[in-house]
Amino acid sequence: MEEIIAKMRYYPMGPASGPFEAILKEDLDRIAEASGVDISIKEIVNRRTREAGGVTVEETMGVSLEEITQTVVTVSSTDEEGFRLAVRALIDKYGSPRSTYSTWGSNEKAKWIVGELSDVDDGWT
Repeated sequence: MEEIIAKMRYYPMGPASGPFEAILKEDLDRIAEASGVDISIKEIVNRRTREAGGVTVEETMGVSLEEITQTVVTVSSTDEEGFRLAVRALIDKYGSPRSTYSTWGSNEKAKWIVGELSDVDDGWT
């Protein structure tokens, strides 16, 4: 069976755009075990900043997606049912990843599943 791989990218933009709560490895491990999938986490921190109106902001222009500050949660499985259970649990706990590029790096089947489950009750913003 084909492996389904989703990269769910969460950006630290506050409560309206970021995850509902901090994404913790221990929580991801519990979700992975309960659904029978593999889940990994990667933290990316962009060190390019500038001052704007007394606030430090991140420079994102001219920076590749993989360099922008974000938490990347990767879910993979050959079992679609387990994959769906894991993605649903992630959306319930953290919300949908919320940007045009939030599933960049996923395969097509995974993008479709993440989009479908996000639209069920959480939606994209």
